Amino acid sequence: MKNRLVLLLITIFFTNNLSGQDLNDFFSTLSNKNLVNGSVLISKSGKTIFSNNYGFSNIEKKEKLNDQSQFPIASITKTFTATAILQLQQKGKLNINEPVQKYLTDFPYPNISIKRLLNNTSGLAQEYTLFDTIIKEQPEKIISNQDIIPTFIRFKTPLSFSPGSKWEYNNVNFCLAALIIEKLSGISYRDYIEKNIFGPAKMKDSFVPLDRKIKSLNQVELYAYPNFYSTNLVNKNTLKETFLIVEKSNFYGPGGIVSTALDLQKYQKALFNYLILGKKELEEALTATKLNDGKTVSYTIDGKEISYGLGWEIYTDEREGKIVFHDGFITGLTSILLHNITKNQSVILLCNLGNSPVFPISNAVLNLINDEPYTIPTQNLSRIYGSLIENGNKEKASELVEQYLKNPSSYEASERDFNRLGYQFLRLQKCDNALEVFNSATLIFPKSWNVFDSYGEALHQCGKKAEAIKMYQKSVELNPENENGKQMLLKIEKEIGK
Repeated sequence: MKNRLVLLLITIFFTNNLSGQDLNDFFSTLSNKNLVNGSVLISKSGKTIFSNNYGFSNIEKKEKLNDQSQFPIASITKTFTATAILQLQQKGKLNINEPVQKYLTDFPYPNISIKRLLNNTSGLAQEYTLFDTIIKEQPEKIISNQDIIPTFIRFKTPLSFSPGSKWEYNNVNFCLAALIIEKLSGISYRDYIEKNIFGPAKMKDSFVPLDRKIKSLNQVELYAYPNFYSTNLVNKNTLKETFLIVEKSNFYGPGGIVSTALDLQKYQKALFNYLILGKKELEEALTATKLNDGKTVSYTIDGKEISYGLGWEIYTDEREGKIVFHDGFITGLTSILLHNITKNQSVILLCNLGNSPVFPISNAVLNLINDEPYTIPTQNLSRIYGSLIENGNKEKASELVEQYLKNPSSYEASERDFNRLGYQFLRLQKCDNALEVFNSATLIFPKSWNVFDSYGEALHQCGKKAEAIKMYQKSVELNPENENGKQMLLKIEKEIGK
């Protein structure tokens, strides 16, 4: 009865302030579309205005989520690691402009500073294939942070680019930052975070696991789609990871922290009220990175231009206030902690689904609580379309595309998703399916040279060379600088004897 009264009061509050729209309806709609299964917490003017849980912590057992449900927060962890490094700087134990080599003496790259780790401009190799030889030699070994530098030394691993010349998201950077934290503090990364962040922020339901494969009592199960054309979620434990290193590692620093939405709010409040980090250091963390050539780091997420600070992502457009965030993704988990510093508004979303569009959801929430127009994220067109194709319902799939072309707001459609779907069918040697996907993609994205290029590649691989030529010609017409298309045209014409 008490919970119903609270929900009624929440509904009345939002009805009076948001023209009949309320956040519970918003998230219930997303939950019904299988786009949200998790914990939500939203604050405005520093006060919680909405907190709720949707769905199950364990779908198989129908165990419902609650405020104590613990989620891996994935890359939101990077903000904790950056905070820890800046705490050490604040105490005078390091300077982030100093070389990593000063503190990790075996580190083989003298020109990389600690700051280059935190802003992802180091040029270090990624972890995805770095340890393949070691895993082959020692199949039972679990790779950890301590294995990174010896591996760099053994294989004389070259840098991907000169430090500071480019930006590249890289988990290895934050693994090394965690090693520096341990070296200077004299305690484990786990104990440091507990003592210097979790404790002061009163985060009683958060921890860094010793082994991330061993779950706590309240930790949620994770769910994902097994492929790009499935519409049925499965437990992550039944899936094989794309990269072997994911199963064979136990890294900490770039990810790994387990927390709750309520605890993340405590962290956000402690951090932005300067209770765990000084104002000067926090402002440094939230300053957009500039490369060696003076250009500001910039990339796009869901149509919004983003830059990167020290462990934090930053909106470049500040017309609605200075907005910072970090999202996270691992198989079966999506997360985001977003904070508008200017307006003192926050969105925290932890979902044990691998497909939850947390970034567009959080942007819609910001618009909603500020009485601005918003769009509720919709289901993924390519996934539903792919499912119909795979099940032999090509006529219904075509009708779905026609429906979308008449009403583009009915589904979420991206060129990237259709490309990934088409190539997955192609890798599975399902040529008919792949060609159907790429053909539909040309209807949905008729001005995309890349889609026609991909269609040409699929036709060529499926033995339809004459049709492939037409697609490559269209691609080059749309983008005269498409050198791959030009080379493929020459290659195919030579193959057919033109």
